Amino acid sequence: MKAINATPKEVRKVFVDSYIIPDFQRRYSWEREQCETLWSDFAEFHEENSGGSSEEKYFLGNIVIHAVEGGKYAVIDGQQRLTTLLLLIKALHTRAGTVDALGGCLRIKDKLTDKLTEELRVHSEVIDSDADMLKKIIFDELEDTDTGNLAQNFRFYIDKIDEWRQEHGGDSGKFNAFILTLLDKVVLLPIECGSEDDALTIFETINNRGMSLSDADIFKAKLYHFVPKEKQTAFIEVWNRFENPDRLFRILMHILRADKKDTGKEIGLRAYFKSPENPLADWERIMSSLKKIHSVDKRWDTSGNWGAVHSLWGILGTYPNQYWNYPMYVFLHKYGGYSDREGFSLPEGHHDALEKLLTAMVQYYFLKGVVHNAVNTVRDTTFKACAEIAGGGDYLAEFAANVSASERSALSTKLQGNQLGRYSRGLVLLSAYLNPDQDKEKFGELLQERYDIEHILPREWNHYDGWNEQTHKEHLNYLGNLMPLERAKNIKAQNEYLRKKKEFYKTSVVQDALDMLNVPDAGWTPRKLQEIHLKKVSRLQDFFDCHSV
Repeated sequence: MKAINATPKEVRKVFVDSYIIPDFQRRYSWEREQCETLWSDFAEFHEENSGGSSEEKYFLGNIVIHAVEGGKYAVIDGQQRLTTLLLLIKALHTRAGTVDALGGCLRIKDKLTDKLTEELRVHSEVIDSDADMLKKIIFDELEDTDTGNLAQNFRFYIDKIDEWRQEHGGDSGKFNAFILTLLDKVVLLPIECGSEDDALTIFETINNRGMSLSDADIFKAKLYHFVPKEKQTAFIEVWNRFENPDRLFRILMHILRADKKDTGKEIGLRAYFKSPENPLADWERIMSSLKKIHSVDKRWDTSGNWGAVHSLWGILGTYPNQYWNYPMYVFLHKYGGYSDREGFSLPEGHHDALEKLLTAMVQYYFLKGVVHNAVNTVRDTTFKACAEIAGGGDYLAEFAANVSASERSALSTKLQGNQLGRYSRGLVLLSAYLNPDQDKEKFGELLQERYDIEHILPREWNHYDGWNEQTHKEHLNYLGNLMPLERAKNIKAQNEYLRKKKEFYKTSVVQDALDMLNVPDAGWTPRKLQEIHLKKVSRLQDFFDCHSV
């Protein structure tokens, strides 16, 4: 990281320099409430420090900047504050008439004549920005029909200034003192960084709520630069349909890594897409891939026997980290098709391969999760499997080769002891899916809808059939006592005894629930629960032992 300079500056000195709001920033969004807080705080500060001798300063906050071409600064953090300050200065200038100091804060002066030019001190390059509206405000071209936050907040400050002047009898001397307080006693702290990356890093560090700019905001702007002008409107329309674009880019990064057989250490998302290879330059390829990835998450044609795919996908969706996503999306991106009209499609010849891949993934990720509960145990295999998929290799063997006999033994011990940890929900689903009488199509449909994990034994103990408080507490969250159930039925079943719950179980699509109809009304005893528990454990052990992993 290069040297950082941070020197407090009064408003008059801040606006000696010129600023650019980069294209990856978001639109101006301050509401009236925020503007009112700024006005109230500033007006109160002026009243308390208007004697002329006070050395007190009003600290308005930080702005994080870095130098760009033309002797200007790009604003990484603080654009909302800086733009709002500009609106307040313009409102004061509008009511003050000929105050050159205010005019110089709004517009750049010619270096030879010292006259104001048509260039603003703060210029926005934001895609879909309010740059034109800001110009209209500064050059007194605002119309009564103009709307939006910039116009509304400017009018708010005009009204507040008029109220203030009326309260002070229209005294021009007092108004000039008010202006001087703003120019000479309101202080900002520009944090000047040596590069854009340094500025973004500082922004992340000092903003304790996390980075308000996402990586995708930056990538959007970079891509936009490569898009021909006649296609930019269409580009924005497509982009605005993306949900969670950061996630799309993370998946895309692993697809691109797999294509290059890169199985090395994963780097940060921003570092990858801003690398010297500049993958964003091929904007059409990037957008095509993003659309395909995005369409995978939508409903697409899965006519035929897709119950296993939907079920296994839903089970993987409970996994505590996202590494399972990458092999699946590499597969779908490689073999799937996409059109703007039809959306995503997977040729029929790849249906069975997808089911086998998902089966191997459920086996591998849940085994590793239960035994180790650590991300680093699945990371390397994930990257290698992705590369094998992209290269048409034996990716199933990659999963199988990275499971040891000792890990299988450890999994068996943990299953029997109900030591499922964060993977309990997924294993409850898996054991229900593995019920030999379960209708896989109906189960897959259930996992795409709303369901809950049902506790057959009520959560609250109440002299239940053959249970005491201790045995109830020990067995409540046992695999044998848990099963998926439609949410509406789960809500209706509530904290009832088995004989009352059966009324809701009998219409479920979950075979485990239907099997409970064979248990006598008073038969959900510790012994019966343990019997069902061992049966479910046996299903899981057979699954983990007898398939591709």
